[in-house]
Amino acid sequence: MAEEISEILKLLNEKLAGLFPYRLELVDPGELKLLDKNARYMKAEQFQSLVENVRKDGNLSSLPLCYREEGGKLLVLSGNHRTMAARQAGVEQLLVMVVADEKTADEKLGIQLSHNAIAGQDDLVILKELWESINNVQSRLYAGLDSDTIKSLEGIQFSAISEQRLQYKLANFMFLPEEIQSLDELLKETAVAFSADVVYLANLDAYDAFFDLVVKIKKKCVIKNSAAAFLKLLELARIGLEQMMTVEEAKGPEQAE
Repeated sequence: MAEEISEILKLLNEKLAGLFPYRLELVDPGELKLLDKNARYMKAEQFQSLVENVRKDGNLSSLPLCYREEGGKLLVLSGNHRTMAARQAGVEQLLVMVVADEKTADEKLGIQLSHNAIAGQDDLVILKELWESINNVQSRLYAGLDSDTIKSLEGIQFSAISEQRLQYKLANFMFLPEEIQSLDELLKETAVAFSADVVYLANLDAYDAFFDLVVKIKKKCVIKNSAAAFLKLLELARIGLEQMMTVEEAKGPEQAE
């Protein structure tokens, strides 16, 4: 059976050559070489859950990534815990991806760390919804959430939003260091709270009007850079606000009301 699969993989690899930067190979997990240093760790209960899942499934549900070293040994760049779990679960043959071309030591380390680091994060509110929607105990165990994560989910309180999901457009402006200083000063002068990581939200209907206004300022003031036009817009807004305040002060408290 293993020979038949190896022959099929050989034909498949020939078809994928030049299109897929990896080869598929069927190997004994006990013959794979694990990393001497691995920054990614797994808690004991998480690893035990992984072992039980592999034992239940009969094999891994995602492929380890390996690199063939000079001596012919396959080094696991990504998937060390999965490989160890497969060994403990008694899996005899693993399907792995093998990097097709040669890599330097730095490149191999880069692959290893990127697979650990670029993993994303969970939205805890959505995670809580998904977790609580699982009714079967075995399926909850299979999910593999550790006790600390489950405990943190229990403390999350949220209410459903009945309105339609918000639609938005993202506008990015890039400023030079001196422009950032000017922007900071302008926002403070107009009493707008400003910090390094702030997201300003506005009604989607206002986006087109805002965009048109920036375009008009660029034409009127002969400005090519959108960030500079945005600064000019804030400056004009500050002048307009000061004029409004001057008029209100001239009217007096009663007239201002």
